[in-house]
Amino acid sequence: MDTLDGVTSSTISKEGLNVDSSKECGRVVDGNGKDGASECPSRLHTDEDEEEYQDEEEEDENEDDEDEDLKSRHQKEILDKLFIDLSHIQPNLGELEPEDAANLITSEITLDIQTRLTKIFTHAKSSECRAKISEHFGYFLASIGKERPSPFSNFTLQNECQQPYYNFDNREEGVTIQDYMNVTYQPPRDEADYLDNAADLKLLFGILTHGPSDATIRLVESLYEDGHLFVIHVDGKEINDDSYQHLLQYAQNKEYVHIVPNINRVRVNWGGYSMVNATMQILKYSFGLLEDSNISEPLHFHKFVHLASTSYPIVSNNEIRHRIASYPLDANFFNIVLRPTNPNPRAWHYFVECDDALHRIYNLPVLTEKKNSFEVYTSSQWFISSRDFAEYMAKAESNSLVAQFMEYAEHVVVADEQFFGSLLLNSKFCDTLHNSNFLHVQFDRWESSLEDYARDKKKCLMPDPNRCGRSPTIMTMDYLFVLEMSGALFARKFDDNIDLKVKNVIDRRRSLDQQYYHQEVAEGRIPQKREVGLEFEGHGTLIVAKESVNTTDPEGPLCLGLGPKQNKLKLVPCFRKKVIRTLVPGWETGAVIEEEIRSNNQWSVGPCSSDGALNRMESGEMKATRDSITDLSPHCMIKQMNGLRKGRCIDIESERVKPGGEIQVYPCINSWHQIFAFGDGKYSPKNSLYTSVPTHIVTNIEKTGKVQATHLCLSTQGRGDFDEEEWEEDKSRKRDSSFDKSLFIPDEALVREKVITNQLPLDHWKNKQLVTTDCSNHMAVVTFLFVPFIVEESMD
Repeated sequence: MDTLDGVTSSTISKEGLNVDSSKECGRVVDGNGKDGASECPSRLHTDEDEEEYQDEEEEDENEDDEDEDLKSRHQKEILDKLFIDLSHIQPNLGELEPEDAANLITSEITLDIQTRLTKIFTHAKSSECRAKISEHFGYFLASIGKERPSPFSNFTLQNECQQPYYNFDNREEGVTIQDYMNVTYQPPRDEADYLDNAADLKLLFGILTHGPSDATIRLVESLYEDGHLFVIHVDGKEINDDSYQHLLQYAQNKEYVHIVPNINRVRVNWGGYSMVNATMQILKYSFGLLEDSNISEPLHFHKFVHLASTSYPIVSNNEIRHRIASYPLDANFFNIVLRPTNPNPRAWHYFVECDDALHRIYNLPVLTEKKNSFEVYTSSQWFISSRDFAEYMAKAESNSLVAQFMEYAEHVVVADEQFFGSLLLNSKFCDTLHNSNFLHVQFDRWESSLEDYARDKKKCLMPDPNRCGRSPTIMTMDYLFVLEMSGALFARKFDDNIDLKVKNVIDRRRSLDQQYYHQEVAEGRIPQKREVGLEFEGHGTLIVAKESVNTTDPEGPLCLGLGPKQNKLKLVPCFRKKVIRTLVPGWETGAVIEEEIRSNNQWSVGPCSSDGALNRMESGEMKATRDSITDLSPHCMIKQMNGLRKGRCIDIESERVKPGGEIQVYPCINSWHQIFAFGDGKYSPKNSLYTSVPTHIVTNIEKTGKVQATHLCLSTQGRGDFDEEEWEEDKSRKRDSSFDKSLFIPDEALVREKVITNQLPLDHWKNKQLVTTDCSNHMAVVTFLFVPFIVEESMD
């Protein structure tokens, strides 16, 4: 399900749940109870010994204060709207009989209630739906008129989890938010139940589908191996009836494919509990609990894999088996924001679902551990669960935690993103969480970012019409390298009507990986990751500005690096001062000694995508060869190898993309804006470093009237053939007296005196922050050589 703007009032990072956590990572606790190293990609700052992060924490606290102010203002606005002006009748009330006075006031109050119901009924046409809305509306009126508790005001659940909640606000010394988020469940093999052979793993894929059946059938056929099962739920709307019949026919002679019976089909709506209900029908079918199904005994499987038909595997079936089997059988793979949702009560609404729509009634009481013995968490609806937890949900026994929470979740908007993760963390299975669902998904836009006429009104359900949901990014060919490097097993959202080729290329890669695995096994070797011929991948390197190799500047050549503090990417001197005089012509064609270079200048290139090949030439230039099928060359992450920011990736400033954007290093999150290709003259100058902006982002930006380049190169500012476009958000920042242009431009007066600004030597941009620019802005683009560094062997 897509997410809803404003549902949660507390977030972990600017990206929130948009951070890709499908990569295997985390805080691993070994058999001795010691924490292992965390390598989880996250944009959360965890270097708490750096001064700038203390400043950032203060800024975060200020943001929290601003959030509280916003909540207060929002609450006041709502109260103002609820206020009923009775001043015009107050003088006469004392002169009336009690019943007459009550009738007069009731007539004023009910006028507003009538107006509200009229508005709701415009989206509810059937008698059954209007009756249902009226019933639930009446519960809240009765709480005043009959002095009864409003729905869920005294609701208490039986929490089964014995683990304490994560206290995000009062963390122990040395414990970071990232430590909390990166929960890994992979105990030693002698302390948990593992399969001895991954080939024995049996998976049951529960698939939710709507629309044409082709994508569902292709998904089944891509994943099927002996022992695997598929249970498919087809959306209950009439428009999907042909697909249902087609899938029934497809499954007729395939005992491993099951279709949830027609009578149990659920009409699924965006944001509705119906999404949870559809999943529950799959679970109940899988355990033989549906009265009208053709099975009465539970199906045999080890893990339940919940997918949409718009999902697709991005690694070989062998890797799927081996990755999942490397964890205990009772492990549950979810993607959960481990900080309780705890929304503003005025922003947490009670909904009723009918007539294929959600109807907002009033406020829904917030569940908390203190009041209700239960915390609500935001999570992905797509997960891989143990058989035991799947059965626990499917049975939903009377008065169980599952049954109780279902009553509440039925009235929650985007219930699927609250239900499954919350249930796991409040159940007896809470200590089996591995906080990664191995699914890559990205979000590109909020519905509220569209013009009013273009919005899907079903995704704008709040009192404020500008608070809407958002939709996942459609995976296209320009996301191939992101998918390969994500570390995930699956990805969504795919749409064959938009891009069919991307699945074909993924299938080709999966087939090559599968062949490689079988060949390794046949030759008696333990299969490792298939090598893709990137001879430079992972090597330590200086990234040298080519123009500065033979500079006469006393501080020597310039390299990509960082300053003494902060994350800003700059051109800085490559070597320690004593080394400059020892450089000889052609030094860039060999290697340098690690001790001679600054730690903030040391980089590793990789991991890289498997498109084509990448080779370092004797000249130090990087030669990129394009793949014959994808027409892509290798795309790589570029990480700091040493220093305080070790392990961080070059990043073109998150999703806020524009020519002229500042470049920094951030924790690696396997997203497109941290993945770079090497210029070969086709999209960018040779020896440049560039990133490819996904087509949908370019399209969305151009809809705003701005021009967006499809390829952005690392560059200097104020040196190119044309000035980069400044967006309004940057202009306002630059009008701030604290903004210092000298961080980017060497000497504005000197630049203005030059008729042709690109005549200035690159040395003038020493210690200046780099930016991105349209790769066609050739004179601004910096070209690079790659010089490996080595550790000098001891004379001993």
